[in-house]
Amino acid sequence: MIQECIICLQLYLSYIMEKTVLITGGSSGIGYEMSLLFARDGYRILWVSKPPEELSMAKQKITAVYPDLNISTLAKDLSRISAAKEVYEWAAEFGKIDVLVNSAGFGSYGKFTETPLEKDLAMISLNITNLYQMTRLFLVDMEKRNDGKIMNISSSASYFPLPNAAVYAATKAFVRHMSNALHLELKSRNSKVQITTICPGAILNTGFQEAANMQNVRTFSSGLASATPQEVAKDAYNGLLAGKKIVHTGWKFRLNYWVTKITPSFITNSLLVREMERTS
Repeated sequence: MIQECIICLQLYLSYIMEKTVLITGGSSGIGYEMSLLFARDGYRILWVSKPPEELSMAKQKITAVYPDLNISTLAKDLSRISAAKEVYEWAAEFGKIDVLVNSAGFGSYGKFTETPLEKDLAMISLNITNLYQMTRLFLVDMEKRNDGKIMNISSSASYFPLPNAAVYAATKAFVRHMSNALHLELKSRNSKVQITTICPGAILNTGFQEAANMQNVRTFSSGLASATPQEVAKDAYNGLLAGKKIVHTGWKFRLNYWVTKITPSFITNSLLVREMERTS
């Protein structure tokens, strides 16, 4: 009887001490690669993504690497206006969320007046509205207990006017500006809650290109600022642990970011036009 009580107490202590990370878009791309890093460090993982089949397959894949991983999933279209509140209520069943990673998002490519209006509106809803709501809902709880971390995925696109991806770049600029402002707000209040913004360059070998209709767009093949999902995830995770305000992932983008600081704008704009063209 005593031994059973000790085992129950150990399980309870393990449960309450286990840290939890909620990752939107965690079943693919950089969200999945970051999930591997959180799993390695003993986090319980909550995934929210749209395709149920992708969630199921990704769960099988990650638990093959970490058989003891505590992971729960929710299939949800995050572009819906009510999705953030539904995710928040679902996550409440698991107790406090130590880390929120807003990784879900997609792009759109083409002439401004020719891209599907419905797709652009859904992109704005997911990349901006949902991220705003998720950040706000979970930030309230984190501020109450003066603890927690939020990672928002922006993009290198947030720094530049991207021809043929004007709306996508604008959504990512919103993410960067809002997140950086929140970082300063929290710092001014001496809050221990942390906001980290991630700005990757073009990410290779993910479903982003196909979803954005960006197959054969030069920026993914020129090598000027591209990086692998693994490289981006590692830089992002290390930046989060280090408490950084903003992380430019991939050494190529970090180099190009500083080069553009001293490059005349007409040269930068000319390069942007070239980078955003199709190679065939």
